[in-house]
Amino acid sequence: MNCRDAQFYLRLRRESADELGPDVAGDLDRHLDGCPDCAAESAAERSFDHALGSAMRAVVVPAALRARLVANLSAHRGTQLRRQMFRSAAMAASVFLTMGLAFGAFSAARPRLDATELVNGTDFKLQNPEEATRLWLASQKLPTELPRPFDFDLFVTYGTEPVQGRDVPVVTFRERGQGPGLAKVYIFHAGRFDLRGVPGEVQASHSRALVIDDQKQHRGVVYVVVFTGPSLDPFLKARGGQTAGA
Repeated sequence: MNCRDAQFYLRLRRESADELGPDVAGDLDRHLDGCPDCAAESAAERSFDHALGSAMRAVVVPAALRARLVANLSAHRGTQLRRQMFRSAAMAASVFLTMGLAFGAFSAARPRLDATELVNGTDFKLQNPEEATRLWLASQKLPTELPRPFDFDLFVTYGTEPVQGRDVPVVTFRERGQGPGLAKVYIFHAGRFDLRGVPGEVQASHSRALVIDDQKQHRGVVYVVVFTGPSLDPFLKARGGQTAGA
């Protein structure tokens, strides 16, 4: 720090209210230790401040004036405190109002649970499985007829399952008789999957997949029927005493 900077910072240094930060104050003190001229000016500044402070403290303030000054100061501080409290209360009220409106909007957006609708929907599905499935397929914007004559007396349920990161509509049937087998009809839409080059059949040790791609009847849709056992017959409608083949 040079003398010019020291002269500037000395004007900001006072014993009662030092406006300098610790870094600047440290640099200034080191400069004063090595510069007699600046040190002398700093001592003169402190002496003047001390004398001025002593003179001001020596002035006698009448009791009535002191009382008025204290009263005015208290009133001013009270006004500031009340304003601060009013601002805080207004801000709190605004926050609570905003939260209340948001909660009200959130509550209004939530549908009210209707257990009767759930019961009636399940009852309709059980009593009219084929019609319920057609309505559901239509709601999914899919053909309302399945590609094979599945026996809806063997209907289990319909819904969606995740396949390769996408939800795929699927209709499930159980095996005729007491067998544990299942057949799941997955319905893939060309707009969501690349359906080119899918093999016609895929077989594992206990199940098979039959790919049905009939673009004349079901344009833009490919069915993949995954079923247990060697044949799809146990899941299809009987014809003249015989089950329909896959």
